[in-house]
Amino acid sequence: MLLRWPEDFPEDCPPEEADLANGVFYYIVKANPPRSGDFIPLYHRNRGLAMRRVRNGIVTECQTMGLSIFADQSDALARARQYPEIGDRIAQLALGPDAGKILSTPRDGDSHHTWWKAEGYDPAAVATVVLDL
Repeated sequence: MLLRWPEDFPEDCPPEEADLANGVFYYIVKANPPRSGDFIPLYHRNRGLAMRRVRNGIVTECQTMGLSIFADQSDALARARQYPEIGDRIAQLALGPDAGKILSTPRDGDSHHTWWKAEGYDPAAVATVVLDL
């Protein structure tokens, strides 16, 4: 399967060790039902914050181009409570290989993954809100 990536992705992004998307994940959204605008990477939502996180060694520039998803709904809920500005709903996503690539990037032992959405893929079509905070 040949996936295309946005033109502004850094070289070697997504990383070689990332796997094709496959499985059920959870993502923090604002809208119900989720809209395409809920699925904007940090790099495009807040470039200044993204670059500060890169400079501080928290994430790579490539990670700022991805979306934070969780394998465990309770981890998504904990992150939403920690950062309420991200959104107040948890959406479930059933992702297949056409969705892009995923890499496990846990923070403090959680189920965090970084998902690099393939060019042209609309996750709103497969997202369903499963929890309102």
